[in-house]
Amino acid sequence: MQRTGAQSPYGNAIGERLGRYSAMAQDAALILIAAFFFYAHIRRVVGDGAYTSLPFVVEQALLVGLFLTRRRSKATSRRLIDWVAAAGSWLPFAFMPVDGVWDGLAVTGTGIQMAGLCLTIVCFTALGRSFGIVAANRGLKVNGPYRIVRHPIYFAHAVTMTGFVVANPHAYNVALFAVIMAFQVYRMNAEERVLTETGDYAQYARQVRWRLVPGVY
Repeated sequence: MQRTGAQSPYGNAIGERLGRYSAMAQDAALILIAAFFFYAHIRRVVGDGAYTSLPFVVEQALLVGLFLTRRRSKATSRRLIDWVAAAGSWLPFAFMPVDGVWDGLAVTGTGIQMAGLCLTIVCFTALGRSFGIVAANRGLKVNGPYRIVRHPIYFAHAVTMTGFVVANPHAYNVALFAVIMAFQVYRMNAEERVLTETGDYAQYARQVRWRLVPGVY
């Protein structure tokens, strides 16, 4: 007879299996979402000649690869608000292209986007298989751009989005940019909470003081 309070090995096996299937389902959903937005933006580039969407095309292709290869998390937040905030990471694809923009703005904005994309590639390379969307612990990264700020990918995304807004000036895009940044700040806090609770993040945070922009935040 099983003793009261003892944990059944069958229960552990079922829990691990459910966790594995849940992670696989999440990865599959994220890959489908990234692939959808990749298709939507590649249509803008090829069909409409909207070259300002090209950086988003490249970024989505990178995301698909990262979703396919990332490692399972040691701990993932179960707070609903953290998942809602993570869903906000897809809001940049709701940006609205603007026609008839002065060529100087379009070229400048696209240049800023490309700079942001290059930074994103560097950060993705440094993060590797620890990439995630929802606040989780997939291993602490402290090398490369993570020696400068604690959340370099968010900085790179902010640069890319800034470029898009410059190339596509509209009140809607400016307002959406502000909303996305609010989500990003919340996500940074959520990630730091999970990493501190489940790892040695506090020591890293003492060594790398700034979250996003050195000397500012």
